[in-house]
Amino acid sequence: MAIQWPLVLFSLLAGAGGAMLAFAGLSQLLGGSRTVRRRAVWCALALFVIGGLCSVAHLASPLNAISAVTNLLSFSGISIELMLLGASFIAGAAYLVLTREEGRDGAVRVVAVLAVIFGVAIGFFCGHGYVIDAQPTWSTETLPLAYLGTSLALGAFAYALVAAATKTPADKAASAEELGGKLWPAVLVCAVVDAVGILAYGLFLGLDAVAAQGVLFWGGAVACGVVGVLACAIAGMTAMAAKAPAALAVAGVACAAIGGVALRMLMWACAIGYLNLFSHGIPSVMLNL
Repeated sequence: MAIQWPLVLFSLLAGAGGAMLAFAGLSQLLGGSRTVRRRAVWCALALFVIGGLCSVAHLASPLNAISAVTNLLSFSGISIELMLLGASFIAGAAYLVLTREEGRDGAVRVVAVLAVIFGVAIGFFCGHGYVIDAQPTWSTETLPLAYLGTSLALGAFAYALVAAATKTPADKAASAEELGGKLWPAVLVCAVVDAVGILAYGLFLGLDAVAAQGVLFWGGAVACGVVGVLACAIAGMTAMAAKAPAALAVAGVACAAIGGVALRMLMWACAIGYLNLFSHGIPSVMLNL
């Protein structure tokens, strides 16, 4: 089955945006820099917009995009993704509005909790929409777990990069203050979820399927998405986090992005359906009409 690049980019970008939004919410609840949070939320909103445009591009026709919006209550895979995309965008925009001035702590905390929930959910459900019986290589809950893990890892390192690029009044990177000083442990948790998801999906596919896509799996998903991501996250737990936080974050973003794309390419490359519904873009199937 041909790789559907708009869907690859949509799921990874929207999921990473959700992870950045969730990290901003955690920072609001646990402690951190207001400047970092606002910058991260702006980045998340940009990722939502770009990811949404990729999704629209895949629908091929504006009429199909309109049909997707008007059929949200069908609760098909794409409708759930669009609802979460909209909810995440609204939560991020509300956060930016509420934090323009001081004195709205209660409302900001509520929005922060919603940001965490929506931000994590969008990464998972971008993968869950593909869990269908018609595709035996997709019919597994390890697939949305892998989607979630790759999105969390990319968003976590992207948030760490924003924090590293933001200076404190003492002219140091704001990374050390984020999430109450627990930014890199949180990044490591996301890296572990990423590694578990990728390896679990690889085990589900089996050695034969993995061997047939050796470059994608061993090179992209494992070497970059598992080993590289874990190495960068573990390095963040050492003195390197204070000495070179930006370099670590950039390396982590690169590894997580390569691993996330490779995982999604692997999913399409291993598909074994008798109908190529996605490449033909049949609205009645895609939109559950």
